[in-house]
Amino acid sequence: SMTTKKILFVLLNKTSGGAEQYLKMVANYFIGNEISIVFLFDSKTNFWTSFERHSKQIEISDRNEMSGILKFAFKTLFSKSKQYDYIFTSHVFVNALLGFLVSTGKIKTKYFVARESTSVYLRFSGLKLFIYKIAYKFGYKKMDLLICQTKLMKNQLLKHFPSIIKRTNVKVIPNPIDLHQIDIISKLNVDKELPYQYIVSAGRLIKEKGYDILIKSFATIKKEHPNLKLVILGEGVLRNDLEELISELELEADIMLLGFVENVFQYFEKARLCVVSSRIEGFPNVLLQMMSQNSNVVSTNCAGGIDQIPGLIVCESNDIKSLESALNQGLNDSNNEMNREIFNKYLNNRSITNFIKTVNTEL
Repeated sequence: SMTTKKILFVLLNKTSGGAEQYLKMVANYFIGNEISIVFLFDSKTNFWTSFERHSKQIEISDRNEMSGILKFAFKTLFSKSKQYDYIFTSHVFVNALLGFLVSTGKIKTKYFVARESTSVYLRFSGLKLFIYKIAYKFGYKKMDLLICQTKLMKNQLLKHFPSIIKRTNVKVIPNPIDLHQIDIISKLNVDKELPYQYIVSAGRLIKEKGYDILIKSFATIKKEHPNLKLVILGEGVLRNDLEELISELELEADIMLLGFVENVFQYFEKARLCVVSSRIEGFPNVLLQMMSQNSNVVSTNCAGGIDQIPGLIVCESNDIKSLESALNQGLNDSNNEMNREIFNKYLNNRSITNFIKTVNTEL
């Protein structure tokens, strides 16, 4: 129907990770409705500036995520209750927070659509896992739909938290991709001279992304491809470690850590090869972005369902030798024009419109 809907998005912070990209796609889809976006923790990025005229944006905290969660909870509990048509979240703590607040009646909604952003039981252990378990136990209620990105993610959740199935409808719905937005961004200027031939990877500089493995694999294949460079887009805590590794291998002239880049798509398009080298992911959205630009893509088997994607070159995760041979295959495989059609068909099935349709049939 044409009546405007009231929609609430709650995010941990303003960064541009997978969960945030997903919520931004959904928010984009609903532009024209009454959108409120809450950030529990203020992180200075401009990933959300395009929404300033389309939405109310509320920032709760300036210290850290935990204080933001508490602040928002208190603020909600002590003000008059609010009513929405949809709530969208995509992070275990935020899902739990909203589940708790909806169960108090302070926030009312027709539909609460939560999404798991990672495979918690595969990725965490010890105290961290214990805190996640508490969040599940006390917060995962009143959800109308809990989206898992892959079968693997759903299976590990049901195995360790079987009672969730009595509380909510848990469904596997693969991540969407917004090809229209990608088209717009990919036309923006690139501010850098691109090397003549290069391999590209993109994501935060954290252990999960496996850049140490990629750099070591690159060191070997470089011997056969002397003009080849490696470009890594993204910023993060491991920058110093990676720079040390690069200088140990004497590859300072050949590996470029370009930091955060607004328009990754032109880097993807002009690369000889795009690579996802992750150890573990919920599902790497960047993989779909790479497939939209380039028909030569290598990925580790770092998430459920990757080995089912047609046209990809897939290798083991956390395995230097396996990544090496995948990179070699990609560099020597000139017959990937077929992939363009295969990739386009695959990505069109995962459009944001199809995604929202699927969500609405589950509600």
